[in-house]
Amino acid sequence: MWTESSRRKANVREESYQKQILDLLGKLQSNTMDLDNLLVMLVGLHEFGMSATDIISKEELAESVIDVSCKLIHSDAGSLMLINQDNNELYIAASRGLPPDVVSSVKMKIGQGIAGRVAQTGKPIFVEDIESDIRFLRPNTGDRYHSKSFISVPLRVKNRVVGVLNINAPREIKSFEDRDVRLLTILADQAAMTLENIELYNNLQNFYFEMIQTLARAIDAKDSYTFDHADRARRYAKLIAERMHLPQAIVRHVEYAALMHDIGKIGIEDTILRKPGKLTPDEIEIIKKHPVIGNKIISPVTFLSPVAPMVLYHQEWYDGNGYPEGLRGEEIPLGSRIVAAIDAYDAMTSDRPYRKALPKEYAISELVRGAGTQFDPNVVEVFVNILKDETLN
Repeated sequence: MWTESSRRKANVREESYQKQILDLLGKLQSNTMDLDNLLVMLVGLHEFGMSATDIISKEELAESVIDVSCKLIHSDAGSLMLINQDNNELYIAASRGLPPDVVSSVKMKIGQGIAGRVAQTGKPIFVEDIESDIRFLRPNTGDRYHSKSFISVPLRVKNRVVGVLNINAPREIKSFEDRDVRLLTILADQAAMTLENIELYNNLQNFYFEMIQTLARAIDAKDSYTFDHADRARRYAKLIAERMHLPQAIVRHVEYAALMHDIGKIGIEDTILRKPGKLTPDEIEIIKKHPVIGNKIISPVTFLSPVAPMVLYHQEWYDGNGYPEGLRGEEIPLGSRIVAAIDAYDAMTSDRPYRKALPKEYAISELVRGAGTQFDPNVVEVFVNILKDETLN
């Protein structure tokens, strides 16, 4: 038989059990959310690592990594340090919750301080009490470090350390759990591989760019009248694309298109390219083949596949009266429209076999006159402003 006292004790026990179950469910839900966040980030990092096109710089990747790291550990402060290969020093590439003067001033040699030792040994270090740990190096700002403890984990590629991830412990806890270390280590390892891929990608980009420049100059060398044409076209293409606020990847593709738009002239006889007099109708038709030849040369190269259509259509007119397919308006790739205006301007302002270079002012007036017929009006407006700025400077 239940007494009032027994009922109260039973209710207390039941409420206690319910609270424990709710706490457990809360922890499981929190862990699941953390794991979900980690999974999403790892998938994102893997995609970045495979393509290396969404994140251009190491610093952009570092910002992304430090954001998700702080979320995973529920921390409000941390930093991701990368190794500067020129001086073998760690510098802060991205941070959260740290004073700007600390971020800009912190530099440390490999083996120096906590992060330096992690970079040297490739093993994580947990600092339980920053104030009493003699290994911890503080910038001379006079401020107390606002976190009691933090963990530092290496970013490793095979046996090589490329950086260090430092995360402060949340204020409400005194220590990290093993699970926190495992999560950060998994994230750091994937980030390191992505950094490595970005480095390889950038090196490959530089290699291709140098190769393309060499090839473009070789094409220009076939015709002494167009010497340096490709380099000038590339410079203007970059300026126009940037002023039109195109994504950085597209800017680079437009640069490549400007460099390589005449590559198809490799297949055109020198006697036609260098002919001092007027071309015959048959010779004009042969010249008109160079965009198609260029497209055939470029399109099989995976790296240059986005550039191939820009080369193919750079002789199209905005009103549809160009070649090879008579495209009009925005049917023509924007890169092709940019190259078309640059190509025409450079042709007018360069010496040709049949005439001397025309004045810059005349060439500009011809671009304006051709806006809406031969050229994209928006491209002409941007390009003319760039040319006028050059005149003023």
